[in-house]
Amino acid sequence: MRSIALLLLACLLALATGGATSGCSSTTTTTTHTTEQPSAEGNTTVQTTETKTTEQQTSGPSVGILSGTIHAIGFILALPFKIIGGLIQIIF
Repeated sequence: MRSIALLLLACLLALATGGATSGCSSTTTTTTHTTEQPSAEGNTTVQTTETKTTEQQTSGPSVGILSGTIHAIGFILALPFKIIGGLIQIIF
């Protein structure tokens, strides 16, 4: 019985720390525009404009170890009630 409890605790901690260790991804885009303008003297003027855009995307809300563990425990406790509620909804 004790080994089952330790296994369950290890699974809950693995689930909780999995959300806390996931980082965000970022994408950097660089756009370069080159414009050539002829001048009155016959020379060509070259103007270069560079635009840099950075986007950061997160995989989800930031979840701490304690709140993630409590959320997982609440989900496990609520699961039988959700199953029974689903069965009752199917019957009626």
